[in-house]
Parts: sequence; structure tokens; C-alpha cells
Amino acid sequence: MRAPLAVGFTVLLSFYSVGRARAQAPADESAGGPIQRFEPAEVTAAHPTGPTAAPPAPSPTPELRPLTMDEIAVATTNTRVTLNVFGDTAFKVDSAAGSRPAFVLGPLDILLTGRSGNLIALSEIALETDDETGQIGIDLERGFVGWHTETFSIDAGRTHTELGYWNNAFHHGRWLQMPVDRPRAVLFEDEGGILPIHSIGVTGRWRLLTGEHQIEAMGAVGNGRGVIVDNLQLDRDTNLFKSLLLKIEAKGFGARELRFGVSSFYDRIAPEPATSATGGATRPQLPNETIAELIANAYLAYRGSELTVIAEAFEIAHSATVTGGHWNTFDGFALVAYRFGVLAPYATVEVRAGDVAQDPFFFPDPMAESAILGRFDEATAGLRWDLNTWSAIKVEYRPTYLVATKVWDQRGIVDWTFGL
Repeated sequence: MRAPLAVGFTVLLSFYSVGRARAQAPADESAGGPIQRFEPAEVTAAHPTGPTAAPPAPSPTPELRPLTMDEIAVATTNTRVTLNVFGDTAFKVDSAAGSRPAFVLGPLDILLTGRSGNLIALSEIALETDDETGQIGIDLERGFVGWHTETFSIDAGRTHTELGYWNNAFHHGRWLQMPVDRPRAVLFEDEGGILPIHSIGVTGRWRLLTGEHQIEAMGAVGNGRGVIVDNLQLDRDTNLFKSLLLKIEAKGFGARELRFGVSSFYDRIAPEPATSATGGATRPQLPNETIAELIANAYLAYRGSELTVIAEAFEIAHSATVTGGHWNTFDGFALVAYRFGVLAPYATVEVRAGDVAQDPFFFPDPMAESAILGRFDEATAGLRWDLNTWSAIKVEYRPTYLVATKVWDQRGIVDWTFGL
């Protein structure tokens, strides 16, 4: 969904305001430092008590480790408003029918973060080029206001759903993640994803245990799924029921940067007729029936200065509330990477199994084309070369076995990405 031209004007006005604020503010000595591997204490302490609060003193011997997108936004400035930009360009060779070697321009992601004491306001905007028309569209990916303290926070607006680890660690900044693309399980809704990646509602977090060992519980309520996967309900909901989410995460048990947790999501997807008023198909596989959705997730993530390990598993259960049909889809992926100075070889595997191809929500009309993949097995091997703190080149090979057609889809890509 493309925002109107007024959003673009607002973005330009925001750039102007940020530029004036930075011109009037003292120079930030930490802006050019190794933000990608900052000392964690400097990041978690970035909740000033006022707009003129002094920045925390840097650690004399900072421990190197990678950061998430939101930590980057906090660490790159001492002023009240921060601006971060992420982007990439690539050269791709794909074995898919009709595909030819080509240069590819990735989305330009703009992250604006404002802070005043415990108050935070965040807007993330992506500028994307349409593959067919070449026109540039503006997508508001996140936009929320929140109140954050050491033990409690609440955010209201459009956020990334707190399902698992990957979805909120990297957001839309490709430079932050090790491989070129997100795993297929956590692809965005308009790119063939199967999960509710974005949420419009309220999310609360409670840190039950602080210090070296942390336990955090999260809960959210929001608008549910729309007619299809790529139908985000920004200002309405198709039924009275609201989506519900619960997540529990533990950090620091066994190793300082080790996280593991579980999350779940429940929704009731509104019924749709077999055909629309204009004769087009909407949900011919399961017409006029509510679909109950339950998503369960478990994950483990370790991101140290050298070793990175991330593993997640999702089980998506859909059931017809009247006829009693059931469809279960499993998707799991794992990433392993190890850094040798500026070079980091990495490998990923992902498997999707179950009833995904027969699911009336994922494939409401079997005769229509869809960006969603059915069952598949996939592996990726790549090498990341960090040119400096803010830019990296990734060389990657990814074969995908499509179970239904018994066809191998192979892709090779060289991607130059940055984050500033």
C-alpha cells in the first residue's frame, strides 16, 4: 500500500528539521565510531532524563558485538532526534524461467527516532521501486509512540509484531543482517511472507528480571489479519475480534549474548465469499467461514563479536470454525556465521512443510498466481566482507528445492549494502 504524496512531503520536511537540529547541536564524537560493535552498556543506558542530559561516558575497553536496528538508532547520536538510512544495490543471476542477469536496486530505508526522557516516537519509511513500472512508492513500515522505562514499556501504532527474534532485530535494514535477504518465514507480507510481520495496535513489555540475567514478558493486542496475507488493516478491522500475542524471552543465561524464548499469536480471520460483487474470486476454497489462526514459535539467538547463531521455528495452524477443516504449516530456519576480522562466512538452512499449499488463507484461489511458496527445502552459503563500520559486500549462493514441482531454483548474488 502506497502512502499519498503528502507523506513524501512530510519526510522531506522531517529531513529539514533534523538537519537544523543537528546543525545547532554539539558535534557527536561517537557518530563515526564502530557502532556495529558497541559496548552494550552504552546502548542500554540511552534513556536520558531530559533533552539536555549528558551522554554516558564511554567504556575504556568496550566489548565488541553487533547491534540491532533500534540499538543503532540509540547509539549514533546524543541529540533528541536521530536519522538513520539503510540501502543496498546488487547484481543477481537467477535460474527462474524468464529471469536474466541484472542489477537490482534495493529499498532505501529511512529511520527517524525521537526521544525526550521516557517518551519515544519512531517512524520508519521505505522507498521502493516497482519492478514492472519503475515508479517509486513510499511505504510507512513503522510509526508509533511509546513510553519506555527500565522495567516497563508500551508502544502504540504500527510496529513489527513480536514474533520470534529476527523480525524485530533487523527490521528493514539489510546491512544489519548477515545474509542478503530475510529468511522466507519472516519475509514481509507483500513479498510472499506467511506471518503477520506488522501489527497495528498496542504492545507492552515487562522486564521481570534485570541485570546480567534478564527475563522479559511481552503482550500485544491489535487489528487482525485482513482478507489475504498482504492486507494490513491500518484504520479498520474486518471483525470485532482483535489479534492477541504473548512472548517470553530470557537473556544472559549460559552466555551474556544468548537469548531464547517462545511466542504465540492468535486471531480469527473474517469470512469471505467465494466471489466478489464484480465476479472476481476471493476465497473459493473456504467461502463464508471464519478461520481461526494460532501461531506458535520458539527461537534461540546468540550474536557475539565472532560467532552468530540464530534458529527459529514456526507452526501455523488454521482451522475452519464451522466445517472443521484443519491446515498446519511448519517453517524453520537456522543461521550460523563466524567472523574472521572483516570477513564472515555464513550458512543458512530453511524448511517449509505441511499443508501450506492447501491452506485456504495462504492460497484462497488455487488458480491465481501467488508470491507465497509452498513446501520447499533451501540452503544458503555466503561470505560477508565489511569494508568499514558502515558498509559491507555480500557474495551469496542460494539453491531452493520446490517440493511440489520437484524443481531447483538457484540464485547467485553480489550485494553492496550500507547503514548510516
